[in-house]
Amino acid sequence: MGYRGTTCVVAGRDGRRHMYRGSLSTADGRIDTCPECGGRIVARSELVCRDCGLVLGSLPPDFRPRRRRSRARDGGRATGAPLSPTRPNRCLSSYVGRRRDARGNRVSSRTQRRLHRQRTQQRRAARAANKQTLQPGLSEIARVCAVLEVSDSVRANASVLFRRALAEHLLYGRAYESIAGATVYLGSRQAQVVRTLTEVTNASRCPNNSVVRDVRFLQRELEIAVDSLSATAYLPRLGSTLGLDERIVRRARQLLEAAIEENLHSGRDPKGVAAGALYTVSLLEECRVDLRQTEVAAAADVSPETVRARFSEFESLCPDAIPGASTEMERPASRAGTRRNGSRHATGDD
Repeated sequence: MGYRGTTCVVAGRDGRRHMYRGSLSTADGRIDTCPECGGRIVARSELVCRDCGLVLGSLPPDFRPRRRRSRARDGGRATGAPLSPTRPNRCLSSYVGRRRDARGNRVSSRTQRRLHRQRTQQRRAARAANKQTLQPGLSEIARVCAVLEVSDSVRANASVLFRRALAEHLLYGRAYESIAGATVYLGSRQAQVVRTLTEVTNASRCPNNSVVRDVRFLQRELEIAVDSLSATAYLPRLGSTLGLDERIVRRARQLLEAAIEENLHSGRDPKGVAAGALYTVSLLEECRVDLRQTEVAAAADVSPETVRARFSEFESLCPDAIPGASTEMERPASRAGTRRNGSRHATGDD
């Protein structure tokens, strides 16, 4: 570490201001030793010498790293507002006035004509070939994200994917609404936000098959690798949709952990696995909740057969996975009231 001499004004013991020449670290700009006794400097509410108590400054130094940018882009200067991919101009737009300047004073007619020409050139530059599709595409992404009520991180991820697709010329022959819906779905998957493809297609202005097709198309062309969501990620949302308390969701999470250890989740839809775990726990004696297979299937966007199949797999795991769970469980057939094998279930009055 290199050092160089520096001149600093400090307050001495006699109350007067003295000028000292001490060692200053060129790495972080701190005075390492006391200029009066050579003791160690500590930073509290002030810069104080530990040995003699000399005060060298009224404010502690800021040791936080300085935000720097790439030298190739702007010379390493960290100025201006942060860039945002959610805006067509990345939040770098300029406002050109009409009749008044920045201080509110009226400008001359010659200056007004010059400002008019500048506004025309700026409008032409903003209407480039790519931005004719970029602006409505980003607006569609913002609308879909508002309908789905997702965070800003999902919108930023979707905007980045849309820009990549536009730069690779992947929008030719495809509707930008469909591409926008596909990027929102992929952006939510990247941010680990639970949003099903059906919800995204319902919020989009395009039919279901076109959004599904574009999701696979973008994954293939842009080489997007998204991890599949685990079944436990769907539990809080399913529990909130079905109106279940936290105790049932916690028991369902314990059941899912046991099912994962037994490798019962492999090759199955995570939504169906989570729905089957909630339905299985709802039939326990201590967690008895009046739930139907059709209600759970509709909340999870799966078929009732999927819920029934997961229940048959998870039923035997309840005594071992959930502590204190009763081995006796109410069968769903006695509560369904539906026909099976062409006859209605017996009620015990025969």
